[in-house]
Amino acid sequence: MRSPDRGWVFALLLVAGLSYGQDGPSFKPDNRAPINVSADRASYENGRGVYEGRVELRQGLLSIKADSLTIDEQNRQVNRILAIGKPAQLEQNDGSVRAEAKSIEYFVANSKVILTGKALIRQQGSEIRGNRITYDSQQQTVVAEGDKGRNPERVNLTLQPRTSPQTAEPEDDKAPADQSKESSER
Repeated sequence: MRSPDRGWVFALLLVAGLSYGQDGPSFKPDNRAPINVSADRASYENGRGVYEGRVELRQGLLSIKADSLTIDEQNRQVNRILAIGKPAQLEQNDGSVRAEAKSIEYFVANSKVILTGKALIRQQGSEIRGNRITYDSQQQTVVAEGDKGRNPERVNLTLQPRTSPQTAEPEDDKAPADQSKESSER
């Protein structure tokens, strides 16, 4: 069985590394690292590799866990990856970036990643949740959609403020000290 193309791993790293600030992704993918897949069962037929049962994929600091993982190839080139789980999980940078959904699908040709079913991306305390999150690495766009079914749910986004190493003292804290100094000088 052939190892999957590393291009899809980079796209999954991009979705996992979405930064909610203006810095862009906060990771450096290691495309030289080997890709390792382990599962209870594996099969390959007609350009499709199927891994089932406690599937784990690792490359450098990237980790994907799923109940099943399907890799579709055409002319020995990976064109689609599908991870399914309850939920399928993607982790980058030793847990600093996490994504999960019932399915994580990557289309190699247009570098698009789609998280579907209770989708979540979390980084540095910030997170985005929705029924479906689509990340297009070519266009550098993220689109999150709520569930429009019987029990509609909205997209939820939580952005944590950036913290600087030196936090300025509030003006209110300085006022009493300045007033007491002035009164002792009088």
